[in-house]
Amino acid sequence: MTENEAIKVIKRLIGVSPSERIVRAVNTAELALKEIQQYRAIGTVEECREARERQRGKKPNAWGDGYDDDGNMIYDMYDCPNCGKSYEIDYDNYKYCPECGQAIDWSDLE
Repeated sequence: MTENEAIKVIKRLIGVSPSERIVRAVNTAELALKEIQQYRAIGTVEECREARERQRGKKPNAWGDGYDDDGNMIYDMYDCPNCGKSYEIDYDNYKYCPECGQAIDWSDLE
């Protein structure tokens, strides 16, 4: 039985036995079920923790596949520190990973 089905059954009970105590109990149960629905819409505690963690900036994993004329590595790519998706530094300098939403901390690379 879903929360909505339970709410319908509870409302039917009021019509069968409309004593004040039952009405209060039914109203309390209905409010509790609606509150559960709101929490489920927000997400689980784990999902909220994961979202909060993604808001904390993490340094990207910079890498390159070429060298300049002096033999120094050219760091022109980076991987998201959360999901590993690769992007080009010169063109895809995102504040947040478009794939997973992880905040990117560019403080060491700028």
